[in-house]
Amino acid sequence: MKNILIFSGTTEGRMCSEMLESKKISHTVSVATEYGEMVMKKSSLVTVLQGRLNKNEMSDVLCERNIQIVIDATHPYAVKVTETIRECVDELVKKNVDIAYLRLERNIDKEEGTLSFDDNEECADALKKISGNILLTTGSKELAVYCKCEELRNRLYVRVLPGMESLDICKKQGLLPKQIIALQGPFSTELNLAFIRQYDIACMVSKAGGRAGGFIEKKEACQKAGIPLYVVQKKDTDGEKIKNENSSIEKSCKENDIDIYDFAGICKKLEELATIKLYNDNGAYLNIILAGTGMGSQKKMTVEVLEAVKNADIIIGASRMIEPYKAKLEKKSAYMPDEITEWLIEKSRQYSVYGKLNVVILFSGDSGFYSGCSNVRKRIKKALEAGRLCGEVRTYPGISSLQAMASACGMNWQSMKIYSIHGRKESQYWKEELRDTIRYNEKTFVLVAGAEDIRTIGSLLLGKDDRYLVYVGYQISYPEEEIRCLTPLECTGIEKKGLYAVIVVNKYIENKIITPGIGDDEFIRGKVPMTKEEIREISICKLGLSKNSIVYDIGSGTGSIAIEIAELSSDIKVYAIEKKILAIELEYQNREKFGLNNIEIVEGEAPDALTELEIPTHAFIGGSGSNLLEILDVLYKKNDKMRVVINVVSIETLAKLQMIPEDFSVRNFEIVQVQTSRYRELGSYHLPKAENPVVICSFEFGGNED
Repeated sequence: MKNILIFSGTTEGRMCSEMLESKKISHTVSVATEYGEMVMKKSSLVTVLQGRLNKNEMSDVLCERNIQIVIDATHPYAVKVTETIRECVDELVKKNVDIAYLRLERNIDKEEGTLSFDDNEECADALKKISGNILLTTGSKELAVYCKCEELRNRLYVRVLPGMESLDICKKQGLLPKQIIALQGPFSTELNLAFIRQYDIACMVSKAGGRAGGFIEKKEACQKAGIPLYVVQKKDTDGEKIKNENSSIEKSCKENDIDIYDFAGICKKLEELATIKLYNDNGAYLNIILAGTGMGSQKKMTVEVLEAVKNADIIIGASRMIEPYKAKLEKKSAYMPDEITEWLIEKSRQYSVYGKLNVVILFSGDSGFYSGCSNVRKRIKKALEAGRLCGEVRTYPGISSLQAMASACGMNWQSMKIYSIHGRKESQYWKEELRDTIRYNEKTFVLVAGAEDIRTIGSLLLGKDDRYLVYVGYQISYPEEEIRCLTPLECTGIEKKGLYAVIVVNKYIENKIITPGIGDDEFIRGKVPMTKEEIREISICKLGLSKNSIVYDIGSGTGSIAIEIAELSSDIKVYAIEKKILAIELEYQNREKFGLNNIEIVEGEAPDALTELEIPTHAFIGGSGSNLLEILDVLYKKNDKMRVVINVVSIETLAKLQMIPEDFSVRNFEIVQVQTSRYRELGSYHLPKAENPVVICSFEFGGNED
């Protein structure tokens, strides 16, 4: 194994050392300061050399330790150090020493929306012309430039590393203890913002240190605080300012056919040069956490989720959700299950050198409340089971909008009916469904998309101001949070854009009838035959429906049976199958009249029309033509334990009923003949008028019992 030396002065250098240590590869790390040594991971595999080296000392280290691979991970601004390292390596190469030079350098982000200066002197002159306190984050080495002027020095608050060397420089430059912030970065946007507010900062000064140096977070904090950010650009050896991610070492390397590598590139090159195994064939082991972020503000996030985000190597989620956070490696704006999974598969291979990665996928609100979390989890689990990903997946809950809104209104929410407008607008009946939900429940929580939906709720309840109270929550968890109790009329005037949640309180609940019993006169019939009211009631009761039943109404006619069943519960799905054009038109009219969106009208003749429909739990056959046994055969193949009710009028169809137990495995087979008479007023008398007798046959398929 070849001897490796890392000149470390950045986060990337420390990461490189930790990666080699995790692979049980011994190596040497050179750091300039005592603090640099303190932050290195302690290990018997890592030899740390502390102290600044001149060229002769650097050459001695390379020779005495027989270094064969040099990784230059010094800071982008440490141009002189990089030049010295390159000179030492070049001299050894000319002596035919087997030694390779690899440059690990972070990218320098473009400084949009900032004020740039060629050097510290120019920046210091500009600072003299403005008033207010200054937060200086350029480090301790350049302090002398800013402390020459006493007036400027007195307005400085300097953020430096918590090492004795940095503190000694601060003291020599005449800075008071209250002006010194000795902490290790990089810092979050929120912490930068806290410093700005704590010290009443009017301007921040930074180097163009790149994402790894926390530059993005500084810029975001200044934007939020409304103060300028002064940026000192990097210079090359000739004093020319470097712009847009270029550096002097980059120019030098290109001229000498030497490549600059990111972290993954360094690892690939090390595998090649040192013939060592760094990458895992199956990709990195992913510790995946699907996390609910609550209502948006970090104040509403659980400690568990905040800790996961803090330790995340990779963060994934919608753009607005991941924007406030920093990942150690990478962030990805995505929310579709397939896109997330395929991207993770690619990245697990790319970052396999890390061995294990912490991945956090963020979802708004609670991960289990109207969230895309479950679909993402299923897709990732499938990839794990197929061996396309290696790792584990867990789900962390968050605070849902329902919980936050109920808490803000001082209400219990365990008995609330929940209705989401999201995804319902595709149905033409969603407004009637929402109105009925509110009408039959004491409290209804409504998930809305914005102000337009608030106005819709108000219009649905107009004229009932004495009956309904509408609690409207605006921007819950944010500083502009507002909770208002409105009348339906006041809701129609809501215009402000933003995030809303709604609870409707119904002071006078209506009791919904949950048994069939719609009068025959309520249906639009035309000249199409219809199952009479009493027969409908008996037949539907014989079906023995339950919540989430999926029902075929075969030979639906006017749709009276389908309407009665669909009215029982919005959780029941009904397929009304009919071949006659006139009857189909009546079905559409009746569905619209009763405002039911859980009926799907299927135009066609059974059994062929049943083939592509989802698997039923129940079937009502009101008209079969001459295809009764063929229809039953298709139903049996779809679900060999479903419940079936058949209405028969003709003697030809009645004769086929006795064949059912012979051709199919059935249980609870029953035949009932029903004849009803309605009394009609005739003069001063009420006389019965008999309806045609109807045979009702009911049974369940017995599956494979026989």
